[in-house]
Amino acid sequence: MLKQRILTALVLAGLLIPALFFLPRAGFAALVGLVVFATAFEWAALARLAGGARLAFALLLTLAGIPLLMLDGALGWVLGAAVLLWLTLSVRLVFGARAPAFVHGRAYKLILAPLVLWPAWLALDALRNLPDGPLWVLATFMVVWVADSAAYFSGRRFGRHKLAPAISPGKTVEGLGGALVAVLLVGWAAHTVTPYAALPLLPWLLLLFVVTLISVMGDLHESQLKREAGVKDSGSLLPGHGGMFDRVDSLLAAAPLMAFGLLKLGVLHG
Repeated sequence: MLKQRILTALVLAGLLIPALFFLPRAGFAALVGLVVFATAFEWAALARLAGGARLAFALLLTLAGIPLLMLDGALGWVLGAAVLLWLTLSVRLVFGARAPAFVHGRAYKLILAPLVLWPAWLALDALRNLPDGPLWVLATFMVVWVADSAAYFSGRRFGRHKLAPAISPGKTVEGLGGALVAVLLVGWAAHTVTPYAALPLLPWLLLLFVVTLISVMGDLHESQLKREAGVKDSGSLLPGHGGMFDRVDSLLAAAPLMAFGLLKLGVLHG
């Protein structure tokens, strides 16, 4: 299983990284749009939509998100709202099954999908459009990839205390600690090169620290949706990883916060 997971990850990286650096802005936005569509399709299934209704939901969500990429002057508001949303969802995860009944319902989950997917799409597009855009997007991906890998291996080696046993029994406090340490070390090393070196070191590391924490919330939120739907994976599109939603759950939370942080640090404008 681990070999299959690694092989799939290498194939995805081999396709994604050249696309990130060589596709024009519209092409990269379209590629992310395909990911949004696939994720929305799986999200709809977790909300117990099926057949034509599931396909229509994913298609309408994707098409309705395109105009958002063309809005000028709204970037800060959208990213700020997304950060507040993820803070709220983090509080919701603490309550778990004790949360208000409506958050377990289909309508809530379907309404939440665009509120999560659209800002992530907008954030990745905005980062990609920076002068060193591919490197800023890559930094966002690296936070998720490094955190995920470090949490897995440190959790297996040192894990003793469950992080969220009612939602995702496999995650541990030690795994989270390993993820934070690994991301900060990689971020510290990356700060020696352009464009990251242009930022003050402490704010840069603080941003990576917070993005790592919120990326874990993205993972846990999807785990909560899967638990309520009674499934292990959101789909079977990616061997060893499950569905597309399983692969991008952390990124959906990390991307808006990374973009919002860079907005506040003066790298991004909007």
